[in-house]
Amino acid sequence: MIMKKAVTMLLILMLALIPVTGSVRATSTGSGVVGAALVWYYLYLHENKTFSELYNLSVQNGVDNETLTLAHNLSVNASREFKTALSFGTPKKLSRIRWLPFMMHVRKAYLNLMEATELLKKALEKKGIETSS
Repeated sequence: MIMKKAVTMLLILMLALIPVTGSVRATSTGSGVVGAALVWYYLYLHENKTFSELYNLSVQNGVDNETLTLAHNLSVNASREFKTALSFGTPKKLSRIRWLPFMMHVRKAYLNLMEATELLKKALEKKGIETSS
């Protein structure tokens, strides 16, 4: 839990400094949207890795099918939102991205995935299994 908070804070700090360094030019929607979109994007990528690890651990340790199905469905919804976000562009092509709709969908994707991850963590804790993330 502490590691996750540290990574989150580091990402927020790094992304908050990007406009200061000139790496990202302000767009018509403003640099605040750009920074927020990038934060949600990188948080999603990190959470996706965490979810995969926890899902595999949950399967190995016999977490009930109802919990696994709910977590999987949340993950599928997150993946769908993430793909929708990428349809507006990717952070790799900064000048060709529509930041506001990208941010809205990548945020939804992250929140769905975070919910799935928390669900798996609670199920593993009930089984007495400590999670590192």
